[in-house]
Amino acid sequence: MKSALLLGLILPFSLNLPQAQQPRSQDDQVHVKPKNLPPPKEEEPQIKDETGKKLESTSQESQRGNGPPPDDGVQEMRPFDPHKAAKDVEVGRYYMKHKNYRAALDRLNEALLYKPNDAEATFYLAETQEKLEMYDRAYRGYRAYLTIIPEGPLAKESQQGLKRLEPRLQNNQPAGQPADVKQIMHEGETALAQNDFEAAHVSFVKALQITPDDPVANFRLAQSLQGLQRLDEARIFYKKCLTFQPDSKMASDAKRQIAEINYILGK
Repeated sequence: MKSALLLGLILPFSLNLPQAQQPRSQDDQVHVKPKNLPPPKEEEPQIKDETGKKLESTSQESQRGNGPPPDDGVQEMRPFDPHKAAKDVEVGRYYMKHKNYRAALDRLNEALLYKPNDAEATFYLAETQEKLEMYDRAYRGYRAYLTIIPEGPLAKESQQGLKRLEPRLQNNQPAGQPADVKQIMHEGETALAQNDFEAAHVSFVKALQITPDDPVANFRLAQSLQGLQRLDEARIFYKKCLTFQPDSKMASDAKRQIAEINYILGK
């Protein structure tokens, strides 16, 4: 009886023993992520510039970073910078004092790029041009100064310059085609209609450099100066308009504007 019981316990165990000793197939193993394995190999990094930006991200960015700037003319423009202009005038005058007129010419021209119609730069540029025997341009420059500031501190010297140069010119009027004046006047009147008094002032000053006795140009310049609140100067050019055309409707408008300016200034 005991033998039969012992045999009954041993027999099931012996039948399962070979199966337990058999190795398990790879597919039957439990998939556990192993620890401390080396990281997977990374992809080869993309080429980058010194800032870390990918050069091949877009062709447009690459061209902007390495290619020439677009030809839109913006890089040729000079920002309005009166401090830079004043420095250029100072350096230009230094060169003039040492009779280096070519260097003075460059600096004074540059001053007018940073501050168009600057009276001081205009006068000293004319003086430099006269020294270099650029008589036409010097004549225009002296007259331009008188247009910008008719009663300025260098007005007397400008008048003297005009008198010196008149015998040297074949024609007392500076060169300039009527078509140019018409275009300049049109630009100025367009700006004036849009209340862009600064741009209008620039255009009418250019027009008067070519035709200083034009009553319309004098009247329009006065209007632009009035818009800029430069009332004393505006009154001068309204008076000039009256001198050239005393009986026209424009003259009546000029008289009315002079009266208004007198009232505002208390004169």
